[in-house]
Amino acid sequence: MVHTDDDGRFGISFPDFPGCVSAADTMTELVELGTEALNFHIEGMHADGEEIPAPSAAVGLDDGAIGIVAITATIPGKKRRINLTLDANLIDLIEAKYGKRAVSSFLEEAGRKAL
Repeated sequence: MVHTDDDGRFGISFPDFPGCVSAADTMTELVELGTEALNFHIEGMHADGEEIPAPSAAVGLDDGAIGIVAITATIPGKKRRINLTLDANLIDLIEAKYGKRAVSSFLEEAGRKAL
């Protein structure tokens, strides 16, 4: 939930994640700091073996608008082998820059950044 205080500062809390809060002077900062706080909280829960709850509601603002905070926590999952076809020149460039057999880790990192 997003709220404002008497000084015009913004605060955010996450009902599904008790204790996860952040505050900022502007809404732009709040989205950035709120995203950082939520991701840090989720990564900590994962490290502690706690279950990550499914979202129960959208983040509400005082004026009834809806806010969005991106969850970008890097929570590693079980590795799964897939068959993938890529341009041979692209593979050569990736391996030349990052080492032989680096394509999988390169694609995994690129995928996380893209999402």
